[in-house]
Amino acid sequence: MRTAREEEDSCAQKGSFVKRDFRGSQEPDWINAEFTEALCGGDSNENAKRRQAERKARQFCRQVQRALNLALGGEWFVEEVVPAPDCGRLMVYVASATGADVSELRRETARLRAEVAGAITRKRTPELFFVPVEGMGGGDE
Repeated sequence: MRTAREEEDSCAQKGSFVKRDFRGSQEPDWINAEFTEALCGGDSNENAKRRQAERKARQFCRQVQRALNLALGGEWFVEEVVPAPDCGRLMVYVASATGADVSELRRETARLRAEVAGAITRKRTPELFFVPVEGMGGGDE
């Protein structure tokens, strides 16, 4: 019969980290159930990371939307800003109060990106793509 110390050494050599007590129990005293779930295939950690990334993207898009609404004055209204496909490129859905064509905004993209760059804290300013909102007075191409 082997001693408890010999059992621990044997487990350590095999790569098993299960610590045995003197009664031969294999129940480890250091395992946390949540840690084990996250480590052994529970995707709750991945879901949490995905939810946080989505929340940060929505937060960033709202920040860009506010900056663009301020920069555009009253002639245009930014309905929504969404990542396309990520926050490096943004689709900006706009409506015109005066029925102006969206091509006017596309000519001012450089100025509007500069306004956005002043309002956000990022290494790179995202590319902006303007899309007219259907049925809201935005011009079609």
